[in-house]
Amino acid sequence: MPRSYLQPVARQTPARDDLLDPSEWPIYQQDLVDAFFTATLARAGPSGAGTARSAIKAHLVPWLEQRSKYVWEATYADADEFAVALRTQLRPTTASGYLAVAAWFYDWLCDRHGLELRRRLGVTLVDPIDRFSRGARPSRDEQLVPVPREEAIAFFLAYAKAAVTSACSDVKWYQAARNYTLWLVANWAGLRRAELLALAGADVDLDTGLITVRAGKGGKGRMVHIQPPLVRTLMWYLDDVRPQGSTRRSDEPLFVSCRRRRFSEGGLATLLEREQDRAGLALEDRFSLHGLRRAFATRLYKQLRTERVRDPLVYVQYELGHRYLSTTQHYCQLDDAYRATLAREAGVALVNRYRRRSL
Repeated sequence: MPRSYLQPVARQTPARDDLLDPSEWPIYQQDLVDAFFTATLARAGPSGAGTARSAIKAHLVPWLEQRSKYVWEATYADADEFAVALRTQLRPTTASGYLAVAAWFYDWLCDRHGLELRRRLGVTLVDPIDRFSRGARPSRDEQLVPVPREEAIAFFLAYAKAAVTSACSDVKWYQAARNYTLWLVANWAGLRRAELLALAGADVDLDTGLITVRAGKGGKGRMVHIQPPLVRTLMWYLDDVRPQGSTRRSDEPLFVSCRRRRFSEGGLATLLEREQDRAGLALEDRFSLHGLRRAFATRLYKQLRTERVRDPLVYVQYELGHRYLSTTQHYCQLDDAYRATLAREAGVALVNRYRRRSL
């Protein structure tokens, strides 16, 4: 009587010859990752597959490769360290989402390829992301991106500037010059990704020193001052670089690809990740465009405080386009040493004031 296809087929213990050679492990790992992306696409659609690709291919696999490990060799300690690395690099909500994708990946790997891994590699897969290291929903106070270190930003911008001088062709030169200007504007203007991509040539007025943001959050526009470190670079970009990559129409986006196509927000984030890989920036020092926005807010607030500007937080609020001042306070991430300095200055000012009154 023929066996029904609904009945499970008994698996026999494989021979030792079935084991893969270690030289084939990288290809086998890539096949497993690609199969996971296919399964994610079927279950969560293109958006979910894109998130899975960023979490696994751009973060988990490279992180394990730095430790000379494959995905089936990860331990509980590795999972805990990976969770810490994600939180230091990404926005807490994004980090929790990526860790959830990693947990989903290992659940899928154990369910669908556990026996195969035992047969082909001779290993018994154990899910390293247990209930203690799985992502938890962060509190409201933790949902902001950590401010990147100024040293890391300076290192990355120095690499981007050096790439302009070392370009080996006109196309490479245009790409490097565009990228350098793009990162510099993000670092010194504090624009959101959508605002950055919506900028047109007519929106940058070097005579008045203003950038017009027409596509702000909530449909609101604003004027942003061009900070001094941006002036010379923007002048160079508008006069020498932009004409080589666009028609120089005033209504055309300020930053376009070599084929004169508009960037997408996801494409811009991918470009930043790829450039940080090429720069060799350490994983814990990497940042997003939103991280640059928060670094701009913190840096600007400190500069205004140094210059004794009255109500510096209000000015930062206007530059960022925030509706509420409390949101700007969250963006300005001041370290403990700087907070102590502010408290000490306030204490001295109060003591001097009441001393003058008592005299």
